[in-house]
Amino acid sequence: MSIKNVGLVGGTGTIGEPILEALKASTFNVSVINRAGSKSTYPGTHVVTVPDDLNVPDVTRALKENNIDALILAIKPVQVAQNKRVIEAAFNSGVKRIIPAEFGSVDSADAKTREVYPIAEYKKEARDYLISLQDQERGDGQGKLSWTGLVPAHFFDWGLGNSLLCFDVAQRKAYLQDGGDIKFSASNLPFIAKAVVKVLERPEETANKLLYIQSFHVSQNEVLAVLEKVTGDKFEIVHQKSEERLAELRPKMLEGDFHATEETVGIWGLVASDWEGRVANELLGLQEEDLEETVRKVLAKQ
Repeated sequence: MSIKNVGLVGGTGTIGEPILEALKASTFNVSVINRAGSKSTYPGTHVVTVPDDLNVPDVTRALKENNIDALILAIKPVQVAQNKRVIEAAFNSGVKRIIPAEFGSVDSADAKTREVYPIAEYKKEARDYLISLQDQERGDGQGKLSWTGLVPAHFFDWGLGNSLLCFDVAQRKAYLQDGGDIKFSASNLPFIAKAVVKVLERPEETANKLLYIQSFHVSQNEVLAVLEKVTGDKFEIVHQKSEERLAELRPKMLEGDFHATEETVGIWGLVASDWEGRVANELLGLQEEDLEETVRKVLAKQ
């Protein structure tokens, strides 16, 4: 399988922007698939404009006219209908590889995770749709559609400064879950973006797989030690029992409360996202990163 032309749906946002930068630094020809009503601009990048409703015929035509070989979806996974329309269009147009909107803190393939954090069900639905298509033959010599999901766990560099990891860095507070010694996986945004490029460079080895990656395999207490070293300050420690806190948050999360949803995924990503033993870093040619170096970079931006 040869991949030359790569399309990105969602070139802005937390994960879309670093993916675009990594693609532009690669050898691939890059296009941003942009809705007609979008106000986003992409200087120096080829833009393919599609209708706001992402209707299948028009998106199919746009992908085919621009010879898109691989398509990356960096849009919200809750937009299931939109994700599935783009996937259908990609199938119809002859796209060879899709990287779906799997990026995130938790494992959508895990039933308990989907129970605790129902948004993960949307990711599974899109992935199940891809699985239903992967063995279907297409005419005109197009071959089969393949996919690769990337599960990076918490966005470490972004999450450390945004309370996702249960640290309030500004107030020097640490909300330790179940003692703080549970190991979890986490990835920096540029690391995730690099993984996307590596997948496209290794299409045969990565076909039809859910790949787990990590910049770090750490505990909250290990992160706390580095934070205190770098800042020179002692953090106030607040001990929390994850099960109790998740039970408190659940009613609000199910009502759509944003903060409750964010705290739920934050906590669950700390206590149930340990990828050790199934990490695909070696397959992708990725090395884990330096925790203290990352913490220093994050704090320098605070």
